[in-house]
Amino acid sequence: MKLPLIISAALLARAAAVQKVCARQSRYNPSFIPRRHHHQVIAAFGNPKYYSNNFIRADKESAELKVPKFDVFFDELQKVSPLVKQAIHEENPGGIAAIDDAADVYKWKNMERHPNRLISQVDKIDNFQNHGVPLIRVRSSLRGPSKLRGIYFSELISTTDLRHKWDATNNIVETIYNAADLDDIKRFQGDKYGEPVMFGVGYVKTKQSVVSPREQMTLCGVQNFPSGASTVWGVELEEDQNHLFPKDQTKRMPRSTSHLFAMTMIPTGEDTTFDVEYVLQLDVGGLPGWLLGPVVTETVKKMFRFAEKYCESGFEEGGELAKRLAAFPDDEEESSLRTDEPIDEACVLDENRALLMPP
Repeated sequence: MKLPLIISAALLARAAAVQKVCARQSRYNPSFIPRRHHHQVIAAFGNPKYYSNNFIRADKESAELKVPKFDVFFDELQKVSPLVKQAIHEENPGGIAAIDDAADVYKWKNMERHPNRLISQVDKIDNFQNHGVPLIRVRSSLRGPSKLRGIYFSELISTTDLRHKWDATNNIVETIYNAADLDDIKRFQGDKYGEPVMFGVGYVKTKQSVVSPREQMTLCGVQNFPSGASTVWGVELEEDQNHLFPKDQTKRMPRSTSHLFAMTMIPTGEDTTFDVEYVLQLDVGGLPGWLLGPVVTETVKKMFRFAEKYCESGFEEGGELAKRLAAFPDDEEESSLRTDEPIDEACVLDENRALLMPP
């Protein structure tokens, strides 16, 4: 059986037992999405502390998108991701080599440290903020073109064709709404958090695997900084935004939740090299944290293994990434990515505005 990693029969049995309990509850209340915390089951998704009461116009169907509290959200991201902090505050960020783990705000447990390997470090915090699941942090160093790096790297996870090359569990990944005008975002976020080049809502649905299919609806964005750094961020939408679910996905699935997500790219040394820090706290409804942590970690590693070859292809004539970058305007201005043309859902890879959705 092909799984993200080899899990013992005992672990699978315990996961299946949890899944049965959740399935019974869901039959009585289809809108119920299980969440384990201190032996209690609660139903909650996006953290209200990250959301304001402000809204901006979406690009279709007269919809409005909820705006996060940027100061609160990015303050938390800086506490868990040193590269986010570098991107925001430093004109010439030093990347992974400049990180002092002793300065971490929270106490992390180091799981792996291999400075000369593709995955140089893996850390975690169990039960971060009492959500019952771990916060995972993975670091890597890669080589790839600097042109639109934040955009093309986010597409590894946000576009169907690329996602399916490394993630066999993904069924649907699509952007369902974008901000109608990114200037609206600028007015709310101010000047502290770079230039917003993407902002919108994404939808993800998984296939049947060890657990039944799951779905997510996440508010995501991409910020670019003068140093050449980029941060892709995301947080699960609150339940009061369920009306934004895709109209063609009428059957609700158990909800996975990205409590906190950020992926930051920092240019290092030559223009062709960069460091990446991937931070994710994912709750797959019904799966206990002790089982979920290793699975999420291995999934992120698989993404980086694919990313290594994909980013290198940007330097090859006829390479996959080289062809993708050739499709963008020559002036490399991210503002040119904004368009009023409708999304072609049949070919998401060709849609310039696709947003990242965490695995």
